[in-house]
Amino acid sequence: MPHSPHPNIMTMPSESLPSFKIALLGAAGGIGQPLSLLIKSQLHLAVSAGATRIHLAMYDVAAETLVGVHADLAHIDTPVAVSAHFPGGDAAHSLGSCLQGADLVLCPAGMARRPGMTRADLFATNASIVRSLARDIAMHCDLATVHVLLISNPVNSLVPVVVRTLQQCELQPSGIEKRVLGVTALDATRASTFLGEECGNLHDFPRVPVIGGHSGATILPVFSQCPQADDLSQQTVAKLVQRVQNGGDEVVKAKNGKGSATLAMAHCGFRMLAQVSRMLIHRDGDIAASAYVALTHADGTPVAPGAQELMARNGGLHYFAVPITLSPQGVEEIRYRIVDYLNYNELNELLPVCIEHLRKDIELGVQFQLE
Repeated sequence: MPHSPHPNIMTMPSESLPSFKIALLGAAGGIGQPLSLLIKSQLHLAVSAGATRIHLAMYDVAAETLVGVHADLAHIDTPVAVSAHFPGGDAAHSLGSCLQGADLVLCPAGMARRPGMTRADLFATNASIVRSLARDIAMHCDLATVHVLLISNPVNSLVPVVVRTLQQCELQPSGIEKRVLGVTALDATRASTFLGEECGNLHDFPRVPVIGGHSGATILPVFSQCPQADDLSQQTVAKLVQRVQNGGDEVVKAKNGKGSATLAMAHCGFRMLAQVSRMLIHRDGDIAASAYVALTHADGTPVAPGAQELMARNGGLHYFAVPITLSPQGVEEIRYRIVDYLNYNELNELLPVCIEHLRKDIELGVQFQLE
C-alpha cells in the first residue's frame, strides 16, 4: 500500500443512517480531482442530504496520487465520507470494494486529449479502459438499480462500449441501458456561456438545448429554441455553433499541450451528478435532464416512449444526446419533439452532418465490442 501521511485511507460514515454511495473511477486525474473536491465539499448541500450519509469511494490506478488526494480531502469538514481504492491494495481498498453497494458510478477514467489529437485518437486506449471497468461494474454492482454517468471520451463511442459490455455481463435483463448516461452537459454550458457573452448578459445565462453527440460536428446547439438568440444574425449564430463544437480544441490550445477541459468538465459533471443524486436520495419524482443515451434494449425494443420516434428522425441511430425524463428506474421518456422544432438550417444543414459523423462514432464503439 502506498505511503500516506494520513494514517487512515478510509474515512467511513456512521452505519446508523441510510446511505448513498458514489464510486468515482479515475478520481486522481485532471477531471477526477476537482470533481472529488466538489463532491466532498458541496454535494451534501446540493442534494439536501439531511439524514442520508454520503460516501464517496475514489478509485484510480495512480495509487500514490490517489492516496494523497484522499488525505487532502479527508481534512475538509463536511459530512461526506471518503475512501481510497487502487490496484495492489488489500480487499478493503480494491476496485471491488469501491464499487460494492454503489448507487451511482461516475467515470472520468482514461487518457486526456492532447494537441492535434481527435477524440477518435483516444478511442483505442480509452475503450479498453472503460470496457474493463464496465466488467467490474457488472461484477460488483446491482445492475437492476445502479446508475452510470460516463465522462470518459470519446463519449459518442464509449457509451455503446459500456452499454454493450454491461448487457453481455447480465445474467438476466436488468434494463441497465436505461441507466447509462453519457455526460454532455459541457456542450450546453458552453452554448449558454457563449450566447450570454454575445448578448452582453453575464448575470442570467440563457439555457440552450444541445442534441446529437459530444464531439465536433455531432454537437448540435439548438439556438433557435432560445429566445435570447432571436435578434442575432445568421452569421453570428453560425459562429456560435462553431465555437461550441470546437470548444474542447479551444481549451487544449490555450493550455498549450498541458491539459484539456478538466475544470469546466468537472463543474458540469458535478451538476449532473448532483441532479441525479438528489433524485436517487429523495425519490420524490422524475427529473428533466439531457444526456447521450441508448435508445434501444439489447433485443432492439425502444428503451422508453419517444425512442422509436426519435430514431425515425435521426436516421435510425441507436444512441443520441437528447432531453430525457429520468427516474430511479432510468430513462422514462425520450423528448424527441425537440427535433420537430429545429429551424431550417438546423434541420437541413446541421442535423444531417451530425447524423453522418455520429453514425461512424457509434459503429466504432459497436465494432470494438464485436472484436
